[in-house]
Amino acid sequence: MAQYRSTYTGRYSGIGRMLQRPWLYKPCRDAAVKMKALAEAEAPVGDPETDSHAGLYKASFDVVPIWKNVPFRGRPRHRPGAMLINTARHAQAVEYGDWDVPRYAPLSKAYMTLVAANRG
Repeated sequence: MAQYRSTYTGRYSGIGRMLQRPWLYKPCRDAAVKMKALAEAEAPVGDPETDSHAGLYKASFDVVPIWKNVPFRGRPRHRPGAMLINTARHAQAVEYGDWDVPRYAPLSKAYMTLVAANRG
């Protein structure tokens, strides 16, 4: 008896329309919320007696929706997604370090933790 082998030929237009649907935002947001929890766990909290904004960095994480332009064959295509941001004024100094602040990098550590958990 001959074996039947099924084949699949994808249509770029159908896949592109699927990637533009709003329901695809939920898995992106779920991943960003997981990363937010990891980043908050890694975030430094200063001593309230000496630091006037102790805990501000940790409380300033937010997940925002985005529509990213991913061009395909020269035409703009918008894809839903989510972005984890920190709105504290000193967020860049905490993430990358400064002459007064050591490099803590909670966002980078959260990202690398999720990559390691999902890829092996």
